[in-house]
Amino acid sequence: MDPAPPPPPLPDDALASVLRGLAPRDLAVSRCVCRAWRRVVDDRRLLRADLLPRSLGGIFLNLHGLWFTQFLARPTPTTGAAVSGRLDYTVPGEPDRLPIIYVRDHCNGLLLLKHCVVNPATRQWALLPPRPDDLPQHPPPGMDVCTDEYLVFDPTLSPDDFELFILPSVPHKLKQSDEECEESEWPPSTLILSVFSSKTGLWEEREFGREGAAAGTLPGMVGSVRSFFDHQGCYWRGALYVCCSDCFVMRISLSNSTYRVIRLPTEGGEFYLGKSIKGVYCASLFQESQLQIWFLNDECGHDQTEWVLKHDRDIFPILPNLNYDEQCDGPWILQEFYYWGPEQHYDEISELEANEVIVEDKMEEKFEWDSDNDNVLEPGSRSNDSCIVLLGFHPYKKVVFLGDKFDRVLAYNWSISKLQDLGKLFPKFYIEHDYQFFHRLVSASFPYTPCWLGELPEKLNSEARLQD
Repeated sequence: MDPAPPPPPLPDDALASVLRGLAPRDLAVSRCVCRAWRRVVDDRRLLRADLLPRSLGGIFLNLHGLWFTQFLARPTPTTGAAVSGRLDYTVPGEPDRLPIIYVRDHCNGLLLLKHCVVNPATRQWALLPPRPDDLPQHPPPGMDVCTDEYLVFDPTLSPDDFELFILPSVPHKLKQSDEECEESEWPPSTLILSVFSSKTGLWEEREFGREGAAAGTLPGMVGSVRSFFDHQGCYWRGALYVCCSDCFVMRISLSNSTYRVIRLPTEGGEFYLGKSIKGVYCASLFQESQLQIWFLNDECGHDQTEWVLKHDRDIFPILPNLNYDEQCDGPWILQEFYYWGPEQHYDEISELEANEVIVEDKMEEKFEWDSDNDNVLEPGSRSNDSCIVLLGFHPYKKVVFLGDKFDRVLAYNWSISKLQDLGKLFPKFYIEHDYQFFHRLVSASFPYTPCWLGELPEKLNSEARLQD
């Protein structure tokens, strides 16, 4: 007897009515069942926008010589809740045994620290088990390879799970010259990465086959280290984009386990790789104030990947001539954190009385920041030399964030060529403490998009505590 035919699919309106009754996490999982279900969820916007990472909450800032990440917070929307950048609640044990609290990466609302992954919006965190010592790194012959960690989290695909990728960077030098090393391509044809999955709670090896040509041979690539920021990368629509040197980007496709080398649009100068309104962008600064914004067009397939120049301007004439002696907080608030007590750090800052400096009154205010109108600066005939660094992109607007080494964060809207002053870049205790020669320097920055969806797996916390 022939099997009974499958029941006809539900009409879209009927399916939408059923899906509306699901909890947000279950709805996000249902979206992954098939293309038809995803279309119904997306077309009717069933996933709540206020739970997904669809707004900019602030910028996490790592400063040279300071092992506690600071947080420049965006004004709190009237419909939302304030998010604190203080992260010491993730550290088990006594306060006098706190490790460094330093953000290593950010992806769609989750932060990667050395010991855990944390969601500042929900104050949930999952301790990371140590990477096994015997997990091979597969360095090419004759060379040492430095590695960096990149976080991947897509709440629309899996709201409760994340992955952590260990990627190699171009070596600074070769151990020795030999024929095998001279002929080796970089990156190799098969890239073997160490990957941690929160779903399994385990580290594993994963292979990615290269599509297209390599960036070059090892001897030719040595020394092409990344400019300024060591950590640059972003996740966009199922692919991880990582800047591995000052000349190329890896596009790692997680769906089919392939990767491709993409040359950067420019070489030399300072640059920042990140995602913005339509995808992956690269901002570059030449001669300190010549700003270029490039868009990576790879929607037509790997073979047609190209960088499209979206903006090219010398911004020195429009830089404001601010009186920095009188500047304090701006429309954004710098949450200043110092977790160690005075006796546990340098004698020079023994006058610090509190572990956290935060403007409580201003954090209680409820107002929206208008990136097109609020606090727009008039060109100021800048008398000082420009000291501008790139801090990242606004994820949903044509805005790039700039850091002025004189202690301000500026937002530059490249569609209308206007600058806005957002607020302070450096904490007071950092400015006053001059024991470092390279003072007032940003070593990494991460534009932060809060996510109120999903729960980090509790089993990771319990397993990590047992290992401790």
